[in-house]
Amino acid sequence: MTTNRALRHALLKKLGITQQALSLRVQKKIKQLPMSTEEATYAIAHDEGLKLHQYLESDDVARVRQLQAQLRHAGAGVPNSGKPRVPATKGQRGIRFANRMKVTSTILSTTKLSEAKEMAALYPILYVLENSMREVVKRVMRAQFGDDWWDTELISGKLKSVQNTAAARMKKESSQRWHQRRGAHPIDYIGIDDLGDIVLGKQSSFFPSVLATDADWFRHFMKELEPSRNVLCHMNPLSETNARDLMTKLERWEALVKEAGAAIPPAVA
Repeated sequence: MTTNRALRHALLKKLGITQQALSLRVQKKIKQLPMSTEEATYAIAHDEGLKLHQYLESDDVARVRQLQAQLRHAGAGVPNSGKPRVPATKGQRGIRFANRMKVTSTILSTTKLSEAKEMAALYPILYVLENSMREVVKRVMRAQFGDDWWDTELISGKLKSVQNTAAARMKKESSQRWHQRRGAHPIDYIGIDDLGDIVLGKQSSFFPSVLATDADWFRHFMKELEPSRNVLCHMNPLSETNARDLMTKLERWEALVKEAGAAIPPAVA
């Protein structure tokens, strides 16, 4: 399928939302059932009552109806946009998330609260991406250098800096015993940029024997990813372009992991 601009325009007009908000809905639909971006857009249009045959070829319409049947069979259902809105308490603005949690604020604008809901849909993408990278790094390093790789291999330059970052955060955590621990291994105390430093610092352990690419590609990948990660994790909204790019980054990383297959060592119980 190719994107039908007229249908997309009609959908945006009917929903009264931005392109970014539509993109987030599309990503949610794809999580419910694997499909292309175009198919997810058309499925949403079908949910909203647009007459697909006015925009698409009969084969495309049939494909969308097939996807809708699969969604119903999987229990994903279709969004109910007809529910009445519950008025917020006077002086407060509120927003309800997909898990039925409701957040209210007396000071934030409705725009900022809407951004919260949109960005909440992006956080799982970043969560999965960063933790997948963490798992690959941990498995490869343990398999190549043993259980004590953290102490024996991160001993100079940027790698030593990564080790120091984790140590500082673990020390700070020790003075906050009332709160849960961040993790069981020092690698749980570093961010995505630090993970990138380990991969690039130990290139021969990862490229191309595990990850079917090279260090230059990975370096560029990380250079583009880190700013979006920092914006989102510091509670600021991503633009539509950067939100789409974050999803693309996850898809590319998962493609590398899938291609690697058995080259990625198994997890240790």
